[in-house]
Amino acid sequence: MSDDRKSAPKSPKSMTAPPIKPGNDGEDAVAAFQIDGQPIRGRVLRLGQALDGALRGHDYPESVARILGEAAMVAALVARSLKFDGRLLIQCHGTNEGAVSLIVADCSTSGHLRAYARYNDEALARLLEDDPRPDAVSLIGKGTFSMTIDQGADMDRYQGLSAIEGGSLAACAEHYFAQSEQIPTRIKLSVGQIQKSGQEATWRGGAMMIQQIAGDRARGETAQAWETTSALFHTLTDAELLDPDLSSHDILYRLFHEDGVRLMEAQPIMAKCGCSRERLVATLGAFEKSERESMFEQGEIKAKCDFCGTDYAFTPDDFG
Repeated sequence: MSDDRKSAPKSPKSMTAPPIKPGNDGEDAVAAFQIDGQPIRGRVLRLGQALDGALRGHDYPESVARILGEAAMVAALVARSLKFDGRLLIQCHGTNEGAVSLIVADCSTSGHLRAYARYNDEALARLLEDDPRPDAVSLIGKGTFSMTIDQGADMDRYQGLSAIEGGSLAACAEHYFAQSEQIPTRIKLSVGQIQKSGQEATWRGGAMMIQQIAGDRARGETAQAWETTSALFHTLTDAELLDPDLSSHDILYRLFHEDGVRLMEAQPIMAKCGCSRERLVATLGAFEKSERESMFEQGEIKAKCDFCGTDYAFTPDDFG
């Protein structure tokens, strides 16, 4: 255990508290956890192939890929906790002050993850000359961070907005939960590349989120437990979250073994786009015929998915 963890405020429970109870601790998965006897809930996420697959298709510059990877992990952390079939969408809209004008990441409640970023090459090059590791505000500007819950075509969407501030998307998400949900939240996001001997570098990510459960007559005051858990949480390092040889079980044990912590069944995450030829035909078919006909060039309507890069071409025969 690091020196920081030794000096963090101690839990009122004894050093003989029960150890972590392991669940399914798979790669490319997110799992909920509960600290024993404490009003704290959390989720831990580890991504390898899923994150690499979501980022690799567009060959993003490193700084863009990192912040897009962070957005994708926020989407995955939250989406798998929803209790309905749908998806969670993270969007960041930039301003003229930044080089990245748009970040979009969404994850379905079944764990299908995709992500897309739009940026200006020249503005990004100028920014990187002054700062090779720009933060979120430098990359995006003082724009907006939004979280949208999509419950399907027959249900209204729920969206919350907050400002891009604090220098990271983790800070943006924390601010969102405090402002829109009124839930004290701490989030740690780590995105990096690893390279094994003789292989290309691949993207990898790790994330953890903890939230305070409000006090009530049964639980009593929860502020002290939140302070103690937050202090331990802040000792979590990027290296630990990105280490492919360190399991989520091991990370949680390092942080919270004095109280004991229960790791729930892991839920898989995979890079998978939701676009399809059938959906695009349905979307284009909803246009008035005259308007749709104006889209044809040399007898075809061409479209490309921003997320996965798949090219589509449609002829008049596709619309009956």
